[in-house]
Amino acid sequence: MFCAILLICLSALPTTHAPLLFDFGKDKSGTDWGIINDGVMGGLSRGTFELNGNSLVFRGSVSLANNGGFTSVKSPFGPLEISEAHQVTVRWRSRGNTISMTLETSQAFYLPNFKIQLPPSEDWQELTVPLADFKAYQMGRLTGSTLLPEDQARVIRLGFITEKKKGDFEFEIDYVRFE
Repeated sequence: MFCAILLICLSALPTTHAPLLFDFGKDKSGTDWGIINDGVMGGLSRGTFELNGNSLVFRGSVSLANNGGFTSVKSPFGPLEISEAHQVTVRWRSRGNTISMTLETSQAFYLPNFKIQLPPSEDWQELTVPLADFKAYQMGRLTGSTLLPEDQARVIRLGFITEKKKGDFEFEIDYVRFE
């Protein structure tokens, strides 16, 4: 009887979820990530990525020819459990282009996604941002909406995308942690 009462009491306690962590150095997150270039729409931009001993390195060249202007590296589709998170911390360094971190709630490319910008910095930067600061974009245009708690429960992919600026770039990311 005591055990049954103890189990009932323990199940009533609030649970805390471990933070969702993409650690590209220590845990080698990202082995199943992939590149999406603007060639899907006729553009000529090129991007590649590799995992080195400490991070994920995303590099390439953005071309504005043929209505192009982006390349991206993204996780596979699948639910990301960030519904109880309040913020995200990102550690990165880069050169040549502003990179945006994206959160997608749909597999359809034409539906809105949410993003924050990570400006170029050759020194390692760490930024902690409330998830409510992610802004909604649809086909590259700001919609005026932000990431709402109900959107967080629907996030199915994390990625990084270049801004529409011609030239070479290199983006190195150590980790992304949702808390």
